[in-house]
Amino acid sequence: MAISNSGSVERGKTLDFLAHQGAVQCDNDPLPSSSRRFNVLSKVSKKRRKSTKEVVGEPVAVLLYFMAIAVLFLGLASCSRQTSSADQIVVGIEAEPERFDPLTMKNPKNFIVSWQIFEGLLGLDKNGQITPALAESWETSDNQVWRFRIRQGVRFHDSEMFGSQSQSRVMTVEDVVESYTAFCSSAAYPAFLLMDSIKGCAEYNAGTANVVDGVRAIDDKTLEINLIKPEPFFLNRLTTAWIAIFPREAKDSRFKDSWGFNLSVGTGPYLLKSRSDTEIVLVRNPNYWDKSQHGGIVRLTFRVIKNDQVRLAELKKGGIDMMLLPPSLFPAALDPYGSLKNDIAAKFQMKVFATFNSHLLGINDLKITDQHLRLAMSYGTNRKQIVDKFFYGYADVIGGAVPPGMSGYVPAISPETLFNLEKARDELSRSSYRGEPLELFVHEQAVSEQIGQLFQSQMKTIGINIQLTKLDFNSVIGRIVKGDAPMFSMFFDYVLSSPEPILINLFSSTKRPVPNFWQFTDPLIDSELEGLRALSHEASVEKSAEIEKEIMEQAPAIFLFRLKQVILYSKKYGELSVNPHGYFRFSELSSAES
Repeated sequence: MAISNSGSVERGKTLDFLAHQGAVQCDNDPLPSSSRRFNVLSKVSKKRRKSTKEVVGEPVAVLLYFMAIAVLFLGLASCSRQTSSADQIVVGIEAEPERFDPLTMKNPKNFIVSWQIFEGLLGLDKNGQITPALAESWETSDNQVWRFRIRQGVRFHDSEMFGSQSQSRVMTVEDVVESYTAFCSSAAYPAFLLMDSIKGCAEYNAGTANVVDGVRAIDDKTLEINLIKPEPFFLNRLTTAWIAIFPREAKDSRFKDSWGFNLSVGTGPYLLKSRSDTEIVLVRNPNYWDKSQHGGIVRLTFRVIKNDQVRLAELKKGGIDMMLLPPSLFPAALDPYGSLKNDIAAKFQMKVFATFNSHLLGINDLKITDQHLRLAMSYGTNRKQIVDKFFYGYADVIGGAVPPGMSGYVPAISPETLFNLEKARDELSRSSYRGEPLELFVHEQAVSEQIGQLFQSQMKTIGINIQLTKLDFNSVIGRIVKGDAPMFSMFFDYVLSSPEPILINLFSSTKRPVPNFWQFTDPLIDSELEGLRALSHEASVEKSAEIEKEIMEQAPAIFLFRLKQVILYSKKYGELSVNPHGYFRFSELSSAES
């Protein structure tokens, strides 16, 4: 889910913040998808049945038909058994590819692909520390005017947009200015990351200005960004490739129908070779600027397999080499102690990464106005029981919105103090609650329904009646945005990498109705959040922990846990690195023997 600013356009842009049974196709299949293979076979077999019936009769036609079917399934079986060599990798993913246009991408489950193609000015290392990317250095004297020295000699991928398929050009500071201007436009989904920060961005978004005043090139090597107010945490808005640099030719009308589909051009370590609804193929960028990345993967194939069980089956059969293990598959892949089951451990290894996310039960404070009731539910929620029951230890209990470790963040809320039945009953006795059902919306993702059922049971213990309503994920999002969900199960994947902008977006009264989904308002908290801008970054991170504790004492939401990413992949590969944004460093991956 994504944090967004308020406004009718932005309300629809809240799904990816902090921010979401594939057909089988072999790499050497000349057809665009296996579904077309079925259609072709069907047409051929029908034609054969008609013609052969006239000559030799129905039995021969039937025999030919079933021979054709047998050939098809033999082909599919051989495809699923194919394994890649150690310089290639096939990754199973659940989401169909959307348009790979940084301005319009919404689904974070596609970032595993797009972030190999595109890069931003900054990145994060595996420990969550800011690293240079397309900006090799930066400076500020007042946290309001920031200057970035743009890396020289970086080339865009070879593309027809530069004249022919084998031509490229050097990225310039003008490309950076054009990209940042585009990200302030009303067409840009991630505009919310910049609109309340960069001077003139909101005006450009609203169509009342022709340029973004706060973005300009000082010279051919330097970009200057002027902010509305000082922000010691501004860099932490820019650490994902969601705010990517792309060639200014992308806005040319000649490419309006192909850009983001068969034409996605960035500066990243891999370039787009082909894509269909069921498969995306990337190959190594031979001109990549970072020569320190010496991984052995020359070809990345992403196979879309929507069904979790089918995806795991394909991993076991060798049809894919890697997949993210969703919690729904923990019982199938893990033993009771959280280790891989023997049949999987024989061929595959498991890596666990702590990324920036939070899972929660949100409360609409305008519908459940009684703070004592909200606190009763928060104290009565046994978060550890939820984590132990569903996540095999691969989640951390949290009591607030910000996951531990983000930019050195140390929460002021101790997990051991969160569950307290005595306090829960005391708060309930002080509330006006008299047993009426409280509606909680759940959905099909992230074991939401199962968490809801356990929460329902926990609340029954203290005398609170929770009524579950299950809708599909997008419908729950719609109910949240409209403000008519009293309570809701949700999760955030954060594209911000510091606590200050997360707290400002989620809990400032000016951010209602979204991304302040709980409609929380407190003038004192507003003032304290605004005061973070006047501090050093280290001090603002520390102060954020104090503010978050004050917010949670009003229980605008029940934050439950931070889920860790569990990745299964073949033992033929060596060490895998994933940063806290969930960026897979495939360019650093090599064979286990190298």
